[in-house]
Amino acid sequence: MEITDHMYDVAADIPTPCLIIDENRLEKNIGRIHDYAARHSFMVRPHVKTHKCIYITRMQMAAGAKGIAVAKAGEALALAENPGTDITVAYPVLGKQQIKMIADMAARHTIRVAVDSRHLMACLSKAAQANQTRIGIHIIFDAGLHRCGTSDPEDVVALARYATKAPGLHYEGVQLYLGHLYGDAARDPAHFRQINTLWDPTYKALCRAGLTPETVSSGSSPSLFNTHLVNHVNEIRVGTMYLNDYFELKFNHCEILDCAARVVATVISDRVEGQVIIDAGSKALCAKQLLAGKNLEMGYVCEYPEAKIFRLHEEHGWVDVSQCKKPPSLGQRISIIPVNIALCMNLFNVFFLAGKDGSLRREPIQARGCCV
Repeated sequence: MEITDHMYDVAADIPTPCLIIDENRLEKNIGRIHDYAARHSFMVRPHVKTHKCIYITRMQMAAGAKGIAVAKAGEALALAENPGTDITVAYPVLGKQQIKMIADMAARHTIRVAVDSRHLMACLSKAAQANQTRIGIHIIFDAGLHRCGTSDPEDVVALARYATKAPGLHYEGVQLYLGHLYGDAARDPAHFRQINTLWDPTYKALCRAGLTPETVSSGSSPSLFNTHLVNHVNEIRVGTMYLNDYFELKFNHCEILDCAARVVATVISDRVEGQVIIDAGSKALCAKQLLAGKNLEMGYVCEYPEAKIFRLHEEHGWVDVSQCKKPPSLGQRISIIPVNIALCMNLFNVFFLAGKDGSLRREPIQARGCCV
């Protein structure tokens, strides 16, 4: 049995499954991110969809973050504590209620929305005028994931020009997302050169049109520490890298001791040879596989690296322990690094902060369930 840390020990009196976050590791990750940003003159914007809680948002802001990024307007409502918070809604938010929420928040905060259509900007413009507020605009550039945005220079310029003319809107810059780069691809300079072959002509077209972006914001944790290879970027949006998860670990984007979060579970059955059942199912670990169709791993068991979580029902997890020299016993607790920490955080009402002083403190997850 390999004991890699103490997290399951500090949770000895807490009912399982429970979520533990190590404050010291979180703080070190924050420092590492800001050190990288300082070396390359990047502004840091935490993507708070990952943790969804005020406590970690405060830590990130105290470290010098420019503001926050959110996926949904409801997250901003839940986590923007102080008037004047600088908020990026890093997602093309469409929907009457969501757009009204953004326009309302613009009266108290500095807020912008990532867009890839005139239709969305027209909706935002109408709402901003009705509220007598102003909403910033980031045009989404498609860096290769082909999810949202466009890589056509003429399209990007046309959208930026529309944003400068639409009442109530303010064109501020461009947003990139490098989500297609992970594993070896996120470490290969050739992939960043390929992005630049698309991005450089677009940037130059914006400059020629008098639309030089004030902000060029790039996101995605796997390629985070190579963001400087993308030209003209001056802001990084950072989500998973603050906590890290099994995806980051499996593809060598972090070390095990960089993973700040654990789900602690209890072995509740060992009736099948070579297998144990734990009390953490999809409602605690999320049902996301490491890679759909390629790998059924659904979490990393820190104390038993040879074990494999291969199946999840709502309240139960199946763990193959056939390769363990001494499998976990009935009633034993194990600590698990989840595949996707952002999904996992959204499954709990609270997490327990393992403080640097050895304390264990209960912290609410205020934006849990904010899907709008």
